[in-house]
Amino acid sequence: GLAGGLRSLARSLPDLELQLELYDGRLPEHIELALYRIAQECVQNIQKHARASSAQLRFSVRDGVARLEASDDGIGFDISSGTPLGRPDGYGLHSMAERAELVGGQLHMMSRPGSGTTVVATVPLTPDPNGKGP
Repeated sequence: GLAGGLRSLARSLPDLELQLELYDGRLPEHIELALYRIAQECVQNIQKHARASSAQLRFSVRDGVARLEASDDGIGFDISSGTPLGRPDGYGLHSMAERAELVGGQLHMMSRPGSGTTVVATVPLTPDPNGKGP
């Protein structure tokens, strides 16, 4: 399941202190895969760009919504610039947002220079009246 995959991801990162808070239940496979790929991209971004000494990865399910949150204590960036740390492409951010949208969810990012970054993906687990969701 997703929790096991996230634990394995954390073990593969010896250079980063990654604290985990994980829901152990199962979700539909396509949602677990999307959330895992988002977590992978978040962790890669933290390793490559954030200059963080620690990070947290949280996965929870409450009130019919799956929530994945990755946060770090790194250098952060100005969200209004559209791309982190002066990177010209921002492809990874667009990829994460697309993955969340493909399973009926949303991606939100919060960051400020000098204050770290938090990325939150939320996915409703029941279809909404507009036909979105699993």
